[in-house]
Amino acid sequence: MLNILTPAQGLLFLALYGAVMIAVTLSVSRGRDQTMPEFLLASRSVGVVAGAMSIAASWIWAPALFVSSQKAFEQGLPGAFWFIFPNFLALALFGPIGLRIRQVLPSGFTFPQYIRLRHGESVHRLYLFQFFILQLCSFAVQILGGAKLISLMSGLPFAGVGVALVVIVLSYSIRGGFRASVATDYIHLCTILAICAVMIPWCVVRAGGVQSLATGLAGASGKFGNLFDGNVAYSFGLSATVGLLSGPVGDQMHWQRAYSLKSDKDVIKTFMLASVLFVTVPLSLSVLGFIAAGKVAGGSWIIPTTQMVGPTTVAMLLPGAMVIVFATMLLSGLCSTLDSILCAVSSLVVCNVYGEAAGVSTAHSGASRPPMDETRRLRIARTSMIVAALAGLSIAMIPKLEIVHLFLFYGTLRASTMVPTILTLFWSGLSSRAAFYAVLLSMLFGAPVLALGTYQKNPDLAVSGTTLVLVIGLSCCLLLSKKSVPQTTPRSLV
Repeated sequence: MLNILTPAQGLLFLALYGAVMIAVTLSVSRGRDQTMPEFLLASRSVGVVAGAMSIAASWIWAPALFVSSQKAFEQGLPGAFWFIFPNFLALALFGPIGLRIRQVLPSGFTFPQYIRLRHGESVHRLYLFQFFILQLCSFAVQILGGAKLISLMSGLPFAGVGVALVVIVLSYSIRGGFRASVATDYIHLCTILAICAVMIPWCVVRAGGVQSLATGLAGASGKFGNLFDGNVAYSFGLSATVGLLSGPVGDQMHWQRAYSLKSDKDVIKTFMLASVLFVTVPLSLSVLGFIAAGKVAGGSWIIPTTQMVGPTTVAMLLPGAMVIVFATMLLSGLCSTLDSILCAVSSLVVCNVYGEAAGVSTAHSGASRPPMDETRRLRIARTSMIVAALAGLSIAMIPKLEIVHLFLFYGTLRASTMVPTILTLFWSGLSSRAAFYAVLLSMLFGAPVLALGTYQKNPDLAVSGTTLVLVIGLSCCLLLSKKSVPQTTPRSLV
């Protein structure tokens, strides 16, 4: 059904896409010195519109592109709602948090830098573990979604497409760093919004008008017509909401973007604009899921793979060439996140694993390594991108792995740091001991329960895992800080 390209045409499609991204990177990086502030934060010069476009594009990852249609198809209105609305809130609510980190550590590059200064090396190592696992699993999710789609379209082997995507993203990320990520994000989001504006209304018309859309609002089974369906809220909504709200907090991509903005006064409005720009994409793609649900409920369609319900709907309704256009949109969203992940990893490695980054002294961090010259730091940053890409690709190659499994698993893993992160930034009374046990025990007892529940599709286990993460985190922070001497933000950071 989706096999509309020959393998040779599929390779040409990928090559052309990569060439355009490389050309953009060469254009924006021409004439700029590759210093660490430039490579990691675009010299802290990103404006509101470019920043919002980059944040929105980076948040349009594989779940936003595939799961929005899938949940609309499987669980109708409530499934779409419990995926889209928490996504919107996650970006909107991160604005004040991003502003706070700029106030307490204005010369920083990563959030774990502040954790090391505030809580010491033990807590810092836990945060680094969570941040790195998130980046690798998130990279794998993008490869999994993109390679599966291109493979279905062209007949190319899944593994080969995955390797090609990695090569494309590395080719421009290594050259241009964070500025290349922001520039390509801008182009990616413009592409996505333009394609949605044309394709979604066209699909509605070809499907039979608004009535065809309304028929599928209750999902393919016809059982989910109530927006506030309690079963969907319990089995999917609770875990997804916690995972999504903790997303920016546990992800270096968004701390990096908060630091890259020109001024403190730009932070909140940039993230608010980003949330509005972002939400138009999953809202649009959920329409494809509703259309497919209506057709399946009416007995006229069969959807073989619910993960691919979006591109399958386009293939059923529109000319074959439009599937290529749709694939371009999906590839734009996936690559926006892929290059952002590589930039995030490079900042974590240079600033947290190897100590000093330009403008951030190791004197307060406890790092013992002597300062490195700029050339060596850049080499380490670029090497870390390659290593992260290969590790993420290896995860994506695990047999029978599904997007939604990884999405819910790393969603709860990053949730293990959500409560300690918020309290670290806004409550001076949080002790380092409390932060350590809050993160550690949440990871040990909360995340595995949720992972098991997700894998077995057991909502009771999944909800139990989500609840454990929050309860353990809050309890440890409050109880273990109670008898501690209140800590204040180090004066050197203010």
